[in-house]
Amino acid sequence: MFRKVGISVVLAAALVVAFFGVRSFVGTNAQPSAGTEVSATLSGLTASVGSADWVMMDHDMSSTAPGYQMPPAMMPGMPAEGQERLEVSVTVVNNTKETRPLKPGKEFLLRTESAADSLTPHSDTFGELPRLAPGSAVTGVLYFDLPPHSPAWLEWTHEGATVRLAIGVAPPHSNHG
Repeated sequence: MFRKVGISVVLAAALVVAFFGVRSFVGTNAQPSAGTEVSATLSGLTASVGSADWVMMDHDMSSTAPGYQMPPAMMPGMPAEGQERLEVSVTVVNNTKETRPLKPGKEFLLRTESAADSLTPHSDTFGELPRLAPGSAVTGVLYFDLPPHSPAWLEWTHEGATVRLAIGVAPPHSNHG
């Protein structure tokens, strides 16, 4: 009898913990920051965020990491210690009948609730795209280095106007499993 009651209490406690854990995860990752949009149009260009995910990079500097541990300064291009790399896919469409200026690597910044300053992309796949032809679209990936578990959004500034774009991203994976 006491064994059944003990098991029931443990199961009930586990369900409560699981419920609040899932609720907390969904609450912090599914809801964009205030004032964010899924897509936005500025000066005839519409930008929308496709996917956002953490890039798998092995830069574990702990004493338990296998092999030789090199400091980030000796690994060009790797995120600094305590940071992870986030990739954000962005599509920009020119809805006008004119060629529009566009510099995605300079116009999109990442903002987080934990940092006062915005983050510029570490790199991107847009290349040196200076303009977008009428009716054309371009999709590229922006890469940002930031601390894990930072609620974030994109800030797009084009021709003097600024909007926030929501990004949905899961907590970072562990490279050190």
